[in-house]
Amino acid sequence: MNPIGRYEVLKEIGRGAMGIVYLGRDPKIDRAVAIKCLRPNLIEGQAEAKQRFQQEILALGRLIHPNIVTIFDAGEDPRTEREFIVMEYIEGVSLAEMLKEGEGLTPDQVRSIGIQVCHALDFAHSKGVIHRDIKPGNILLSPALSRAKVTDFGIARLDRGNQTQTDRLLGTPQYMSPEQCNGEALDGRSDLFAVGALLYELLTRQKPFPGENMTAVIHHVLTKNPLPPAQISPQIPQQLSEVVMKALQKAPHHRFSSGREMAHALFFEMPRSAATDEEDEEGGTLRLSAPEEPFPSRPAFFRKRSRLILVVMLIAIAAILGGLARKGPGKPKLSSVARVKEGRILLSTHPSGAEIAINGERKGLSPLTLSLPAGSYELAVTKMGHHPLEATINVLPEQEVPVDLKLSKEERREHKSLQAKISGVPLDFSR
Repeated sequence: MNPIGRYEVLKEIGRGAMGIVYLGRDPKIDRAVAIKCLRPNLIEGQAEAKQRFQQEILALGRLIHPNIVTIFDAGEDPRTEREFIVMEYIEGVSLAEMLKEGEGLTPDQVRSIGIQVCHALDFAHSKGVIHRDIKPGNILLSPALSRAKVTDFGIARLDRGNQTQTDRLLGTPQYMSPEQCNGEALDGRSDLFAVGALLYELLTRQKPFPGENMTAVIHHVLTKNPLPPAQISPQIPQQLSEVVMKALQKAPHHRFSSGREMAHALFFEMPRSAATDEEDEEGGTLRLSAPEEPFPSRPAFFRKRSRLILVVMLIAIAAILGGLARKGPGKPKLSSVARVKEGRILLSTHPSGAEIAINGERKGLSPLTLSLPAGSYELAVTKMGHHPLEATINVLPEQEVPVDLKLSKEERREHKSLQAKISGVPLDFSR
């Protein structure tokens, strides 16, 4: 197959109404990539399609997050004049493929996927990006099902200050919020409604708003409430069912206010019968992605015992702390249970040799591997002669997260080509 830009094209791996996706290879660094190209028949005569394609580039350009597909490069092929996006290649399956094949997921696996998608959307919303098309086909899973990534921002809306924009009926009806069906103004809570519909289908293998045509589906979205998942299957925990139903509330103010809030609601203590300890293909157990600020469930004995026991425990703790204080300056050892779980960031830049700072503290030059406690960090990347980058990165417990950044050279201000605006990694990370 003919190359696209400097990238070798190996095979076609997917296509949609607007674009075709190829598996490719970057010969400069010998890396597999996914290349999304605007369909040839849309190049001429359909300015709206090209605008939506550029919208996806701009949306992805703002986002670096472990649960969002990363953009490496963007441009126009000089030979065919086709615009393209170069993204990380996810070797796995989409949720749509899993549903089609009839592969089952445990409630705990569904919950893990939901938490990761909520984290991704919370980050996107914080950068002014609303996805507007969350559905099974736009959620990719790693081969071991341990990592979920959101993709396809083709109809995303970007907040641009005071600019007025009318939201058209774009999206997939089965997962669209009532306000999206009505063509009203949207915010991040519309995406969370779609997450609720997605989780409902993964748990029950039924769409929450069925219909033989788009009109029937939209009627159900606007007027009907689905049966709670826990009433469909006794294997679905009641608390998980309640989270899904809250996300599916008709009025936005009755839903979760943010992806972070919904992720926290999903992070609860699962009944032992509903959880899974089966090992995945990589030899690890599928674990939940902890919220950026840990909110663990309260131990069972706090819920079942009287307040008297809690008072006794507090008195005992106070006595222990008093004893430690009397022993002098010696530091008590942390137990292994109390240690905060760490994750690893595999950070590389192109070109290499960029200075890396985390939360304002210099860590060294790229490429760099960092072990950090699970949580959210501010990343700053600087290199002489290149535009500086700032981004928020999320470290997940006991997981390795690759962060690959392409730095753009400082050029003349009058050069305004698409390639200069978007060069693999967003230039709009400053707050």
